[in-house]
Amino acid sequence: MSAYFKKRAIFQIILVLWLAYSQYFRIFETISLMTLAAYLGLLGAWMVAIMSPGPDTVQLLRLGARSRRSALWAAVGICTGNVIWPVVTMAGLAALIAAFPWILTLLYLGGGAFLLRMGFGAFRGGRADLSFQSDATLRPQPPTTQMGPLRSWRLGLATNLSNPKALLFFGSVFAQFLPVGISLGERLAVLALMTASGLAWFCSFAYLVSNPAWAARLQRFNPWIEMVAGVVFMILGGFLIYEGVLRLF
Repeated sequence: MSAYFKKRAIFQIILVLWLAYSQYFRIFETISLMTLAAYLGLLGAWMVAIMSPGPDTVQLLRLGARSRRSALWAAVGICTGNVIWPVVTMAGLAALIAAFPWILTLLYLGGGAFLLRMGFGAFRGGRADLSFQSDATLRPQPPTTQMGPLRSWRLGLATNLSNPKALLFFGSVFAQFLPVGISLGERLAVLALMTASGLAWFCSFAYLVSNPAWAARLQRFNPWIEMVAGVVFMILGGFLIYEGVLRLF
């Protein structure tokens, strides 16, 4: 009897899988090849964008030299920002900005000011750590401070949201690749796909740059990493403020 019930259970599982597959195939039959190509194009543009060097990658490199946990939580914060940008774009913020350009100007100025402030803090902290290293013979080296999960997550989120160009990216890419009249379910599917791929990339990047052997070597250069990251953040913030000021005239 037990063998009979086992065979029956296996048959039922196969039947359910076959029905699910057939239903899945029927759904995709209703989607044209052009729409599938648009989804693939959107995914390709998205991967190129997140893999390109920018404030997010610089932040992860900076935190990865300190702590793997901080880098991973910052990666989750970055991905949270990468969920907010497409959601507000789909909700019509891009169209609102097209009607009221001053909103984007404020985003540029605010994001630039945040990057400038964070860059100055990173540069000042790296310079202070460098002075401690130079005086290591006179006084002990202070332990490297590690941020908690919530602070690391907020730092990653703020870093991502400080770049309003993401809004322009999503607005142009969605208009180019997503079909007109796309359903809410398909929008959520696109959002889930982008979120999963972004989370996989940024968490993998944070995991790799915070490798213990690699991070141990970088500890000696941590002050220089902080200072270089600070300069990069200040340059990016300066560019955002410059573009924001240009939009005022």
